Amino acid sequence: MLVMVTGCGASTGSDGHACTEIGAVSGVGLTVEQELADDIREADMQVCWDGTCERIPLDLHPGQRTIDLGCESDQPYGVCSATSTPDGTLTGFAQLDSLPAGEVQVRTFTTRQDGTRVETERLSVATETVFPNGEECPGEAQQLALTLGPAGLLPR
Repeated sequence: MLVMVTGCGASTGSDGHACTEIGAVSGVGLTVEQELADDIREADMQVCWDGTCERIPLDLHPGQRTIDLGCESDQPYGVCSATSTPDGTLTGFAQLDSLPAGEVQVRTFTTRQDGTRVETERLSVATETVFPNGEECPGEAQQLALTLGPAGLLPR
């Protein structure tokens, strides 16, 4: 998921572990499977919890997969490389700072190429707390990763 670098300094966590100033962004990631991707023009989603609902737009981009191109040597500091190639999916992430820990209800609304709007069934799913620096360091966030495909909206 998305991790944002907020600085290059370091502090010490509760166990003496060095903590960088890397933090994560709270929000929802969506991958539109290849079978639907060509037909989706735009998407947004509604996230609800404890009587509160927020509608958030998703900026979708072509998805990519990483191809390992190998390493020049077996040494720990050897040079390795990879490349990305389109995989036919669409991906997007919507920042939602108020996303709580625990269960939320989500549905997506997509606009197809022909202009029709399609709404998914409501999905109940738990958010995940991410710790980009480890649990002993600050910078954690609530995130949710979902997939939209022919079977509907599913957790990823």
